[in-house]
Amino acid sequence: MLILPNSCFLHVPKTGGSWVKKAIIASGITYEEYRIEGDPHIGLTHCPVADTFKFAFVRHPVSLYRSYWQFKMTHQWDKKNPLDMECQSNDFNVFIQNVLAKFPSCYSHELINFVGTEAEPIEFIGQYENLVEDLIRALTLAQETFSEDAIRNLPAYNVSNKKRFPADYDQDLEQKIRQSEHKMMKRFFYD
Repeated sequence: MLILPNSCFLHVPKTGGSWVKKAIIASGITYEEYRIEGDPHIGLTHCPVADTFKFAFVRHPVSLYRSYWQFKMTHQWDKKNPLDMECQSNDFNVFIQNVLAKFPSCYSHELINFVGTEAEPIEFIGQYENLVEDLIRALTLAQETFSEDAIRNLPAYNVSNKKRFPADYDQDLEQKIRQSEHKMMKRFFYD
């Protein structure tokens, strides 16, 4: 979580948050990083600034699960994370089968911790697929003072190694992810 002068960025895992932090730095915004036990992924319930403009990003679940698996293959599975311990596999499709069987709709459920419910959402929810424009829009709405050019010119960061760890869905599993995460997809206009 980053606390800016007029707003707060809630970092949903695998939605471009590392790039957002670099963009905030590059654009000249001062910030304070807020972590709990070293974790930058802090949800609404632990947000220390309740009455401020909050923003976060979401990502299409088909893309998110692919990126998550590629990240874990590049780094390692987290022994404290139940999803990692129960679903880990060196085979992407086996990983997805495990997620569907043991943690159905987990991305949809987890998002509520970061962006709120449909009835009570945070002030701005952007899409990873439109990260640059949505970040500029969020910062503008929050009335932050920043360099738009610095954000537009910042290269990609923390991108998964797609060649080393290809994560191709078979058609059936991709459809099952779409069905499992249909609430999230409908809410954030991915259907």
